[in-house]
Amino acid sequence: MARVPLEQLLTRWGDALFMDHEIELKFLIPPEAAEAILDVLDGEGAVRQLDATYYDTADHALRRAGFGLRVRDGEGGRKQTLKSASAGGVFSRGEWEETIAGPTPDRDALARTPVGEMLAEAALAPVFTARVERTIRMVAAGETLIEVALDRGELSAGERQATVCELELELKTGEPQALFDLARTLARHAPLRLSLISKAERGYGLAAGDAAPRVRRQTAALGPEASVEAALQAIGQAGLAHLCAALEALRERPAPDSVHQARVAARRLRAMLKIFKPLSRDAAALALDAELDWLAGELDAARDLDVFVGEVWEGSAATFEGREAFERGLKAARATAYLRMEAALESPRARDVLLEAAAWLEAGAWTSDPALAELRTIAAAAYAADRLDRLRRRMKKGAKHFDALDAHARHRLRLKGKTLRYAAEDLAPLFPNHPRRAERFLAAAKAVQDTLGVLNDRAIRRDLVNSCVHGDATLARAATEALLPCDGDKLLRAARGALDDLLDAKSFW
Repeated sequence: MARVPLEQLLTRWGDALFMDHEIELKFLIPPEAAEAILDVLDGEGAVRQLDATYYDTADHALRRAGFGLRVRDGEGGRKQTLKSASAGGVFSRGEWEETIAGPTPDRDALARTPVGEMLAEAALAPVFTARVERTIRMVAAGETLIEVALDRGELSAGERQATVCELELELKTGEPQALFDLARTLARHAPLRLSLISKAERGYGLAAGDAAPRVRRQTAALGPEASVEAALQAIGQAGLAHLCAALEALRERPAPDSVHQARVAARRLRAMLKIFKPLSRDAAALALDAELDWLAGELDAARDLDVFVGEVWEGSAATFEGREAFERGLKAARATAYLRMEAALESPRARDVLLEAAAWLEAGAWTSDPALAELRTIAAAAYAADRLDRLRRRMKKGAKHFDALDAHARHRLRLKGKTLRYAAEDLAPLFPNHPRRAERFLAAAKAVQDTLGVLNDRAIRRDLVNSCVHGDATLARAATEALLPCDGDKLLRAARGALDDLLDAKSFW
């Protein structure tokens, strides 16, 4: 079955009668913290039992197109609901819901949704079920009304089960800032961890036998006519979704790839703030940048040791006196780095950075400051071209005297190159007319990052070796000679060539 892009479906059906937009935040909470949340909330409430079955085609066409389809039994009868993964942002979703009679999807109701044509001839089958008790509280203050829903229950796919304990805050009326203010209040009473992974996505993972979420950054949905405001939110929300999923996967399954994904996600969000620097000069943005820097820094040691073990130590046949002692020191250093990382991930500080990133993207000062109104509304393509030119000039200036740079200066140049690469990747959808130029430019930017990264790794690894020998200078010297080749001149030539290629590459903007 052909895949229909989500953006195309939403464009076609964006004004449909059956569509409703939600603005909501969802948090994962420990089951033991649920009652503490309810104790804080005032207002009217109710308890509902919601049993749902999620359906899809045999090849999961709905999931691949960015939709989830469920039939739910509960108060008010049986309802069929189609939800889009996103409709204008990771905190809002498209929803098409109708009351139906039978226990399986209603074809006539589906025909009135964006996926009707796609599913016209397709067979649908159950993928997983959800049995959830939902406790609802309505929180009102002035013109603001927020629905708070606490879901506790279980997902089931065959013989596999997974516990559900989620808190959802949905803005019914009022300003988005009120949603974040309530979340901050609740976070003082229980550990709230922002999650952008739906029950549907968790259920699909459970059905596939993989409890940990799949972590890869999705390209922001941008077109050449997007405004600066739309571009910032789309890129920022894609980055935040990446970070939330990466941290969740890292907690579930600490491993080199999940460490790498989490670290990259944090650094890409920082790069987003740099790309849109004229809009991110307020105190909240500066604080967010500092906290993202802290979070990425807490992963640095684990990542450096993972790379050393994977690229240098494992498979190395080098022998030297004290090899076994060095290996013990290496394992101890890696274990310590992972303990530090895990402690950071479980800290309130790590939870807060996700919430504050969401708050800034949706309701930060940049969204309402009259002084930024004109900048918010100009064409993102014009803004992006100017920013990419500026970043490229910075690279050219830094590379001018490359051969005379010391290790620290080369590292700073690498960071500039990384920002240029991330900016080019994020902003490329705004310039669809030169796909081959974009491809070549991005390949050149990646080569610069890779070659300068190898030089940086070389400097880091000398310090890393020293950290594994507990002051034993003889062992440090033996390990360095055996494990770290003297290939500095070769690496410098490769980096110089990659820089020349990047600066010679034609711009695609």
